[in-house]
Amino acid sequence: MSRAMSHRAIASVLGTLMMATAVSQVQASAAQPQPVPLPNPTKQATAQWTLKFSGPSHTNVPFALYNQREKDHLYYKKRPIGVDLKWSKYAKTEWKFMKCGSPGTSSPIRYDQQLALYNTSYKQYLVYQKRGLGRGINLGWSKKLDTKTCQWVVHGGRAGKPLGPSPVRNVMLFNTVERDYLINKWRPAGVNLRWYRYGVEDQIWDLVKKGVCAASVVSDKAKGACAALKALEEFQKAMGYSHTNPKPPSTPKPTSTTKPPSKV
Repeated sequence: MSRAMSHRAIASVLGTLMMATAVSQVQASAAQPQPVPLPNPTKQATAQWTLKFSGPSHTNVPFALYNQREKDHLYYKKRPIGVDLKWSKYAKTEWKFMKCGSPGTSSPIRYDQQLALYNTSYKQYLVYQKRGLGRGINLGWSKKLDTKTCQWVVHGGRAGKPLGPSPVRNVMLFNTVERDYLINKWRPAGVNLRWYRYGVEDQIWDLVKKGVCAASVVSDKAKGACAALKALEEFQKAMGYSHTNPKPPSTPKPTSTTKPPSKV
């Protein structure tokens, strides 16, 4: 009888411990900050890319850069206007993410890690480069690997977390110089690429910062853009991303003024 009682007592203690462990795990998971989901329109506009690695999703491992909106792969190809990039339905495994200080090493790529984007066909790095009006998106090439070349960041998961196995879908490609996301969108000249905030006036960003998107003086179109940008900003903060503050608006050059005549 005493032996049966001891077995029941042990079972009761074990059950209590298991219940306490389960409760503590639930409480711990609830205490962790939950990611802020992107609204579908904003997600579709920014999280357009799929990275198809030839091996693990590491630095110095070739991958094909597929755009889910264009339904084609971005690859190097000479063109008369704009940066030398075109689209192909065939996978072109010709891109690599490279680390600034140690380009030959391979390690897991992490969200929000600043890297260089290397093209193995052209043997140069894709970088931000200002172009004239009607000359396509502001992108170009660099032969050097340095801190200025390391200007690409993968967004979509929590900062510091590894990308996970290939293919990596719903990737947001962020450029730290332009401080904006590279997306597929039609343009009259050059490859169909744009920056996400293209066409959004600086005044709308002011509204986002001031939190007055719903002001009665704002048009419905501006309200929609304002709300989308606000949702994106909240998502970036929740994920712990850096380098995401938008570029300050360009200030016009001061006009030359005529100096007053010197006194004799």
